[in-house]
Amino acid sequence: MARTRGLASDHGSSLGASSSASRADLRGASRSGGSQAHRPGIEPIPPDLPRIAVYTEPTAAPRILSPDPSLVTEARTLELLDWLSRTAYNAALEQGTRIPPQVFRELVDNLVHADFRRVVITILDGGNTLRISDGGPGIADKEAALRPGFTSADAAAKQFIRGVGSGLSIVQEIVAALMGTLKVEDNLGGGTVITVRVPSGEQVPLAPTSPPSYNLSQRQLKTLLLVMELGPVGPTRIAEELGVSTSTAYRDLVSLEELGLVAAEASGRRSLTDAAMAYLDTVL
Repeated sequence: MARTRGLASDHGSSLGASSSASRADLRGASRSGGSQAHRPGIEPIPPDLPRIAVYTEPTAAPRILSPDPSLVTEARTLELLDWLSRTAYNAALEQGTRIPPQVFRELVDNLVHADFRRVVITILDGGNTLRISDGGPGIADKEAALRPGFTSADAAAKQFIRGVGSGLSIVQEIVAALMGTLKVEDNLGGGTVITVRVPSGEQVPLAPTSPPSYNLSQRQLKTLLLVMELGPVGPTRIAEELGVSTSTAYRDLVSLEELGLVAAEASGRRSLTDAAMAYLDTVL
């Protein structure tokens, strides 16, 4: 895949470096094995690596995180997507974010379309503002991009993401349930900037809202209610409670996870997200 190979070998083109470097040069810039922070006394992050900027104070410089350069290869694209979404979410979670992890994953997956060019993931406002910018081809029809089924994913991109045009529409539904906003803009110099903002817990208005159109089946809704009642739970217990097969219960949990309504723990059990709690408040 040309995009990831180009990022690893021509990393000077996107952010103004004057020369390119080989993949070995990029590896030499980081010895941590996972990520590095840009601090005095540490060699600067190569300019074309994706960056996560975490603002903990409005007037202070952000903490910068970036993946090990060895992740920026075609063979490790899925690992790179996982590292970016997981690291960004954990950084926001440390500040008390109300944005669920599914939003991070859906938006990070879109970076495949941008060939990972000039990627900056910014965490602001106590973790409740997420901004992801890139230097890719941009989004010409921003309204269509928010509707299910509209996609620019080619065969190469579909090796790593669903590519069915559901990502931004899912994010829009989740953010609406949290009474937040989703904004899609053109980036300076080309590319896209996507900003998600949700109110902090103290700012959530009490006015009722209409339920988002998740279009859950009756069984999926029962599964969601069981997750709320039982706490972190796996497919075996769900199957016992509903009288269905374990594989059916597993598929329902995966579907709910893709919608951002449940989150998987390391043990494989699922628990409710903030978006699920907001959704259930409107339908119960």
